[in-house]
Amino acid sequence: MENVWLISIAALVVGAVIGFLMGRSGGGAQRQAELAEKLESTQKELDSYKTEVTEHFEKTAALVNNLTNSYKDVHEHLATGAQGLCQPGSVDLAIEPSLTPKLESEAEEKSAEEKPATEAEQVESSAEQPKDYAPKSPEDEGTLSENFGLKEEQETKEEEQTPADAPSNVDAETAEPKAKA
Repeated sequence: MENVWLISIAALVVGAVIGFLMGRSGGGAQRQAELAEKLESTQKELDSYKTEVTEHFEKTAALVNNLTNSYKDVHEHLATGAQGLCQPGSVDLAIEPSLTPKLESEAEEKSAEEKPATEAEQVESSAEQPKDYAPKSPEDEGTLSENFGLKEEQETKEEEQTPADAPSNVDAETAEPKAKA
């Protein structure tokens, strides 16, 4: 009777192992199918997003082009209106029509260059640009000179050698006799 019990327990264990292995193999295929489906949906979302971004930038480019053309039309309208409605010479040059050919504007620039400059224009042209270094006269030594700073050290040594307490009739800076007061 003990053999029957041992055989039945062994059969039960073998059946459990076989059932576990079969259950595990069937669940993997289902998991793979779920992951493949999730991957496909994510790929569709990404493609949809790319399409939306492309459409957005295409529409933005078209709107900017329309805005540029509208600005150009408004500018031309203002320029032609100013020329037709205002007295000659009273219109600011900032609203010069863009319809004027480029050759005419170049000819005007050349004739303006030939005219003598006004006093204000001469002052503007004589102004120098700011420098990014400290200007110095030609006889001054620059900071990269080998002797830069040595004069100050020599003067300090001379001042140390002359006693400050002793009365002197000679001015140390000019080396001339001091005037008596």
